[in-house]
Amino acid sequence: MIGLDTTAIIDIFKNEPNIKKVIEKSNEPFAATIMSHQEIFFGLDLKDQLYINEEKYYDEFFNKIFLFPLDLFSSKRAAEIFWRLKKEKKEIGRFDCMIAGIFLTNEVNQIITKNVKHFSQIKELKIISY
Repeated sequence: MIGLDTTAIIDIFKNEPNIKKVIEKSNEPFAATIMSHQEIFFGLDLKDQLYINEEKYYDEFFNKIFLFPLDLFSSKRAAEIFWRLKKEKKEIGRFDCMIAGIFLTNEVNQIITKNVKHFSQIKELKIISY
C-alpha cells in the first residue's frame, strides 16, 4: 500500500500530469489519512459557493479511498517522530508528523508527496516524489 500526502491528493484534484504518471505506474492500492482530510477541509470555506465542487470531489474521494484514522498508537508514533526531529533540529509540521505516524503505525512505509523537504526527514518512509 502507498500513502498519499495532502499535496498529492490536492494535485490529483487539480489533474496535475506528474502525479497522474506516478499513480498510473503503481500496481499497489493507495491510502490517505484523516489528517490529510482535515488539512484539505481547513482550506475550504464550506459556506462559500466557490468551494461546492471541491467539497463534493473530496467527499467522494475520501469515501472511495482507504482512510486511516488517528488512533492512540499512531498519535504516540507521531509524537515520537516530532520529538526525534525536534532534537535533531529538523523540525517539521505537526500535521506531517501525524500523517507519517498514522502511515507507519499501519505499516505503510511509502508516501507520494511533493513535500520532500519535510517527509525526507522521516527515515522510515520511502518518498515517491513527482
